[in-house]
Amino acid sequence: MNKLMSIIAASALALSLSGAAFAADDPAYPKAQDQTGAPKTQDQGATPAEQSKQDQEYLVALKKCQDLQDATKQKCIDQAKQKYNRM
Repeated sequence: MNKLMSIIAASALALSLSGAAFAADDPAYPKAQDQTGAPKTQDQGATPAEQSKQDQEYLVALKKCQDLQDATKQKCIDQAKQKYNRM
């Protein structure tokens, strides 16, 4: 019985480790070297309070664009992105 338990434990361990190996090859799980982090376009020197205020102002500007139509709407969104450095 002890030998059977050892075989079951070893099999369970092998299956759990192989699952991690398959997940490492899965494109849904990016590799660590791929996560370099794109440079942020926002002001890096801003304090969190200033950043939060800027985020809120940006969202308000985008909401104003929602009532517009087609090309005018896109132009409004582009202007908001440029003004708040979100390109």
